[in-house]
Amino acid sequence: MTGAQRDRNIKISSGKKKSTSSTESTGWSRPAEGRRESAPAQRRAPQQSSSPRRTEPRRNNDNRRGNANKQGGRQGNRSTGPQKSSPLMEEQWARVIDHDLTNNLVVAVSESKLLLCRLKPKNGIDQLLVTARVYIGDEASKREHIEQVLGMTNLGRLANHIRADLPLVVQIFIEENEKHFIAAFFNVAGNMSLKQHAFELLQGVGNKKAMQMVEARGSSGFESLAALNEACNIDAGGLLAKRFLAELDDRNIQPRLLDLLLPVKA
Repeated sequence: MTGAQRDRNIKISSGKKKSTSSTESTGWSRPAEGRRESAPAQRRAPQQSSSPRRTEPRRNNDNRRGNANKQGGRQGNRSTGPQKSSPLMEEQWARVIDHDLTNNLVVAVSESKLLLCRLKPKNGIDQLLVTARVYIGDEASKREHIEQVLGMTNLGRLANHIRADLPLVVQIFIEENEKHFIAAFFNVAGNMSLKQHAFELLQGVGNKKAMQMVEARGSSGFESLAALNEACNIDAGGLLAKRFLAELDDRNIQPRLLDLLLPVKA
């Protein structure tokens, strides 16, 4: 092989190498590099989006824990806070409606606000009679018959025989304090409106009967319930007792004579 041929071969081989090197040096390799760089960027994006998702339940759990702590604190404040006192704590005397020896229980009605209550009698005492007056105040030395005030009750929880005796107990209480009820109601009651008199709040008393009571009262007033009953042919104590019981049974009745006429003033 001559020298010229060698040169040609060298030129040919070098030309091929140049062509391959030129193709490798072209921009085709750059997109491949771009794919390699974009792949981790795509992987990082879901990692960043998934990390808040993982932290959200934790935040919710933290909020739940915080709410639980707040609720626990509120419950603790409720349990340790001052409790409302019972209206019975202001009562001093009550009238017996029923004394159950078997269950050692007394059902009575207080005198100040006519509150129905349950009492625990002392051991060994005789059965208390209906309408008997018992002390339920704070002074233990005065409690001759009652050991403990158990709490309040209502008409719906009373047995039928107790409900039947209740009107009589309330009426006797009214008649024993007739001076108060005559002075606070029967001698001062007036017109509530142009068409209704306060006497018409009593069951069975219409406008005609109310005007008759006003005329019989005159300017001097009634001296007693007996004089009122005789002049108007009614049972004033019984009618007022029925009104009181109706207001005890229905808190929505207005006006409330229980609030206007009680407690009894000596």
